[in-house]
Amino acid sequence: MWTIYRYRKIILSLVFLTIIAGSIGYYYWRGLHDIDQFIYDRTHQNESVQSIEEMNRILDSYPTVAYRDMEKEYLDYTLSNTAKYKPMLARSEYILIPRKDMYRKIVGEFRIRHFMCRDKYYKESQYEEIYWLVNRKLLFKTLELIETLQAKGYNPYGFYIRNGHRHPMYNEKIKGASKSRHIKGEAVDIVIQDINLDGKSNQDDKTIVYDLLNKEIIGDTGGIGKYPGTMSIHYDVRGKRARWDSY
Repeated sequence: MWTIYRYRKIILSLVFLTIIAGSIGYYYWRGLHDIDQFIYDRTHQNESVQSIEEMNRILDSYPTVAYRDMEKEYLDYTLSNTAKYKPMLARSEYILIPRKDMYRKIVGEFRIRHFMCRDKYYKESQYEEIYWLVNRKLLFKTLELIETLQAKGYNPYGFYIRNGHRHPMYNEKIKGASKSRHIKGEAVDIVIQDINLDGKSNQDDKTIVYDLLNKEIIGDTGGIGKYPGTMSIHYDVRGKRARWDSY
């Protein structure tokens, strides 16, 4: 007869195999992106983007699609056509990015993909084009942050982008605010690393970035969230001042 011990052993084995399979899947997916990015860099001129003029030139090279002309499949999947979100998005213009160009640099060393929604369109190779909603002012402010850090002797890339655009479905999935500026492509969440080049990543680094955003870069033109107890900061270009300490 089966004993409790044998059942427990089987269950633990299944859990272990599930974890292993998930890990392999994640690193396989990540590896494919790394390989595609490597190939893109070797087959395209993909220089660091250091000016607003160059940024605009790149963005203008892609077609745009008005909300009213979007594919129904995308609107349904993303919940963008629901009564809750349609008023927020009805005047939006989406940029249509060929899949291979998600690796193109758009702000300094940051690539288009860093500002995209990480949904099935981003992850699955069957989608040859990806809708990207972004406010250009957000990209300009990110470039200004990089330039200001460098001018003051800090690490200009001592942060990475955790979230950029989040369409409504994805925003709900991760429990974002119902009127999040990410939905309109007006916000990013960044994770602070070693900004002051002292070999550590701590609240001193976060304070440096927050103060620059608060006093010099965003000021009264947008929102900044601190996310206390983390190394994350939110900033957006909503057009008016907003500050908060928690998510």
